[in-house]
Amino acid sequence: APGDLDGVWAVCAFPGYLVELTDGRRVLIDTGPNRRHIDEPMYEFRGTEFGKRLVPRLAAVDDLRNRLGELGYAEADIDIVVLTHNHFDHAGNVADFPDAEIIIHRADYEIGLDHARNGRPGGIPETSLDGRPLNYRIIDGDEQIVPGLTLLHTPGHSPGHLSVAIELPEAGLVILAIDAIYSRFNRERGNYKIGADPAASTRSAARLIALAESRDALLIYGHDPDQWPTLRHAPDHYC
Repeated sequence: APGDLDGVWAVCAFPGYLVELTDGRRVLIDTGPNRRHIDEPMYEFRGTEFGKRLVPRLAAVDDLRNRLGELGYAEADIDIVVLTHNHFDHAGNVADFPDAEIIIHRADYEIGLDHARNGRPGGIPETSLDGRPLNYRIIDGDEQIVPGLTLLHTPGHSPGHLSVAIELPEAGLVILAIDAIYSRFNRERGNYKIGADPAASTRSAARLIALAESRDALLIYGHDPDQWPTLRHAPDHYC
């Protein structure tokens, strides 16, 4: 976080989440970095200023196709993809899902298409790998996908950033802050300067924290190196 621990490196996960709905549909929340980063770690960032601050380290086992396969699914089994925002570590494999409904906030959709057309990192494609148009569903604010699964517009990290609130029968409310709150460190220091709009980031974080505290919810941060090992990882799950 700028202004705190400048120059300190940390190893952080690039999470994705799979939600199985009671009607049998499957919702994938974020698609991770493009698999080209496995063989070319600096694929999108070589020679850029951003590349001096982040080095993606992905093994072949981290390929999204492999991770879905470990759960018995293929990309064609995903019905809905939620892109919480258009950054490389969240939207990198969206072109793999031509048959899914892809939900994204309008602000990040428009920025993402512009980046893709101009060859900049953080772009989202208009078509799948085989040229089929992707089925984007554009939203403009909070939106309930189904009862118990709600997208929360939490701008700041990016203009169209989305967090996710999931009501589970046993675990209760689980809130995926995504990059609205990177880590416990950001929460404790009140430092949200890493976003495009720090003031909006601060308001969005406060909203999520208040919701979590009022509901005694599990609040999962976006890239917390200390929290991540304490969470359940597939095939273990929350229900």
